[in-house]
Amino acid sequence: MTNRKTIVANTAVIIVCAELLLILLSWYLAATQTEGVRSLLSSEGIRWFFGQYTAVLLRSELIWLLLASMAGGTLWRSDIMGRGDQNLRRTYALRISMVVFVILLIVVMLLVLVPHAVLLSSTGQLWPSPFSRASVPLLALLIIVTSIFYGIVSRTFTSLVSIISSLTWGIEKASSLILLYIFAFHFYESLRYVFF
Repeated sequence: MTNRKTIVANTAVIIVCAELLLILLSWYLAATQTEGVRSLLSSEGIRWFFGQYTAVLLRSELIWLLLASMAGGTLWRSDIMGRGDQNLRRTYALRISMVVFVILLIVVMLLVLVPHAVLLSSTGQLWPSPFSRASVPLLALLIIVTSIFYGIVSRTFTSLVSIISSLTWGIEKASSLILLYIFAFHFYESLRYVFF
């Protein structure tokens, strides 16, 4: 665990240092009138840096990361992967949760595969379509619901608090990835601002 925190901390420091170097490099290149380079230290660059900070981070990947961490949390905390002792209750819970998973999968397939399906594009295509834009949230929802059913039937989840706790546990475990996401995507967008 400490090793992972060290790796995350070192990576965050590297990204922040790269951002600082980019700020200085953009100023230098703009001062030498290099073609097509905008300075992050100009009035326009400073306005962009602070004014667009939130807009830069609002991407589908952030939502996917949050949903995947919630799904991972419920999957892990429900013990559907079978880390505990296998007994009759767990076997029964696994069967029930697989039935729920198959039912949910059939519902999704009906929303996609039948003619004039709701989640297809207006031209009837699968890619790009509402389904392709919602594929990660749909997968996360399938995992979350299946894991919750397993946890309830196997009594791994004994209350609503334990279910909510499993969702937030996943986000807590992914918090270092969220931090790296913030630094990395802002650095990427800064690169795009300066050079493109």
